[in-house]
Amino acid sequence: MQRGLIILLSVFSLSACTMSETRIYSLYMPNPTSPPLSKGGNFVSPPLGKGDIGRFSDASIAIHVSSPRYLAQPYIAYRNSPYQLSISRYSRWDSSPSDMVKEAFKDSLSSMGLFKAVRVSSIIPRGFYSLQIGLRRFERFDVGNDSFGELVFDVDLLSPDGKEMYRSTVSKKIKLDDRGFLSLAKGLSIALKEGIGEAGIGIGRVISKEQPFR
Repeated sequence: MQRGLIILLSVFSLSACTMSETRIYSLYMPNPTSPPLSKGGNFVSPPLGKGDIGRFSDASIAIHVSSPRYLAQPYIAYRNSPYQLSISRYSRWDSSPSDMVKEAFKDSLSSMGLFKAVRVSSIIPRGFYSLQIGLRRFERFDVGNDSFGELVFDVDLLSPDGKEMYRSTVSKKIKLDDRGFLSLAKGLSIALKEGIGEAGIGIGRVISKEQPFR
């Protein structure tokens, strides 16, 4: 009996020593992702200046992100062919790709100096513009010996009365240094920053034509 207990404890100890550790990865986008508001209320591409922040119109916007189920969970996805998707067991994002994209858009739109209120909500409050983001890809994609960080999302801006004002699909593919998930995190940080900046230009041009600025 005692011998069996010792063997059992040894097996558990060996399993604990050989179990892979969970690694958590984050995106890092230190600079504003949105284009600035110019003096005349038009959007341009240079970096956001401090004097541009806070020039709000009367517009408010609510953001909603939809995605496939595997992008609504935090474990990292990668493809080695167009037909196969793998999910890492021990490596994950600090939050799901859907949530990371949602928060990145919220931070970006808040910094634009364009909206007096920016919310994340699946229910659109009365009088709010609606920004619908359809996240389609947020993963590593392997082609031969090369690997890429791939980001694809649809953007649909609706007016408070439900009229479509702007629609676009943003697709970014960043070549990675290797197949490690740290390299993937760096690549997708760049892709998301560029993608939101591109969408922000289109959104900014539409809203700036609609709304008077204070």
